[in-house]
Amino acid sequence: MAGKSVRHLIAACLSLTLGCAVAAAQYAGPAVTSQTPAAGAPASAMKAQYANVKFQPGDMISIATYGAPELTTTAIGGVKLGAQGEIVLPYLGTVRLAGMTPSQVSLYLEKQLKEKEILVNPQVSVELVQSPTQVITVLGEVEKPAPIPAYSDLRLMDVISACGGFTPLASHAITIRRVGDPKPITVELGNDPSTSAASNIPLLPGDTVVIPKVGNVYVVGEVKTPQAIPLSSNTPVTVVRAISVSGGLLYAAALSKSMIIRTTPDHQRVEIMLDLKKVLDGKEKDVALASDDILYIPRNGFKSVISGGGPQQAVYAATSLGYILHP
Repeated sequence: MAGKSVRHLIAACLSLTLGCAVAAAQYAGPAVTSQTPAAGAPASAMKAQYANVKFQPGDMISIATYGAPELTTTAIGGVKLGAQGEIVLPYLGTVRLAGMTPSQVSLYLEKQLKEKEILVNPQVSVELVQSPTQVITVLGEVEKPAPIPAYSDLRLMDVISACGGFTPLASHAITIRRVGDPKPITVELGNDPSTSAASNIPLLPGDTVVIPKVGNVYVVGEVKTPQAIPLSSNTPVTVVRAISVSGGLLYAAALSKSMIIRTTPDHQRVEIMLDLKKVLDGKEKDVALASDDILYIPRNGFKSVISGGGPQQAVYAATSLGYILHP
């Protein structure tokens, strides 16, 4: 009688196990696809045109006049424009230059020198040396965050390179705040170098470029080491990779009831059901996780009972005594 009871218990255990396997095989949750974002930026940002810099109060400028050393500024770092954008020059006195471009100032000074009969054929070259306002500010995950002088046509990759490039934790989703634009510009660099031109937008003086850190994904539930995993800018963290980094699945994991809990842009949380068994078997595509995703692997109640003893001990006992399923 004792042997018969053990055989019935083994049969019941295997029946339940088979039922779970069939249920997992028949499970068909919503398809989950996640592709690496492609490089891109708003069309309006790509069309922005660099306007020639205009002098402002506080700017440091240099003036070179051919054949007239006394009209050439030789101070180290240039000459600073006053509070009203003015500068004092020999023969010409106080000249207000604020709001004029370097080429406009050159033509203006040449005209003044000729009209006042100071020079017959004046040739004046004017350049902006330094400016507290004509800069592009770069913040966040670059090696050397700093304001970059915006004295010419610069693009996004130019200023990032000038700051020493990205840090290992830099996100490829960049935000640009532009003076006069109420909405920030979002640029996605992507991971394919061949498409980088689609995101290398022109920048304007006064822009602030913010490179945030990459986010984390969180693995909780029936894994060996639940943890937060930093995302990588170059290699996506997929479901299988996240499980591997977390030490692998525990025996009691409910593979067919796993889910990704994702936060939407409007701060709502959605649950995306995931059949891990099919993913691990290669029957469904591995999914790339997004920032702040929670990969939740719940516990299978029946497996929990087995892993905790009880029926499992009976199975092991029956096996050790040489019993078989069918008398």
